[in-house]
Amino acid sequence: MNNFICLIGAGLVWAGSAQAISLTVPKGLIDMAVAKKFPKEKATIAVDKPTLTLSKARQKVELCGTWVSKLPQASGDFCIDTQPVWNKDTGDIEISKVNILKLTTANGKELPATVANLLNATVLTLLDGAPIYRVPDMIGKRLNGIEVQDSGIRLNF
Repeated sequence: MNNFICLIGAGLVWAGSAQAISLTVPKGLIDMAVAKKFPKEKATIAVDKPTLTLSKARQKVELCGTWVSKLPQASGDFCIDTQPVWNKDTGDIEISKVNILKLTTANGKELPATVANLLNATVLTLLDGAPIYRVPDMIGKRLNGIEVQDSGIRLNF
């Protein structure tokens, strides 16, 4: 029932004479779904505190957050640029084609080479393919595509 209410809240939009249907999932719903997926951990690296920025012009999602390394002990901030993709099998919108934009320490110091190499390898594999939003089952497997909007993600049927 909550999925149905979310669909109504997001608003169905009829487009064109071909009766194509699209639904925009508001950024707020995507933010809540992403927050539930964190923290993420792999090896000795954990990433947390995600924030999203959507870009319609570039069709990209920028995901920023914090990272913490247990061995060696270090922490800082990161930002990645991603291309959202739709996984028809699961009904998830996932991040793909991850590109690190920023990787800094908490105190602004340069990362030691071993930590930088470990973070580059770990953060990329940890976040690539991560689901950012699950489309309700009744419609998720019927999508034709997705488009990034500045205020949400448009699902096209």
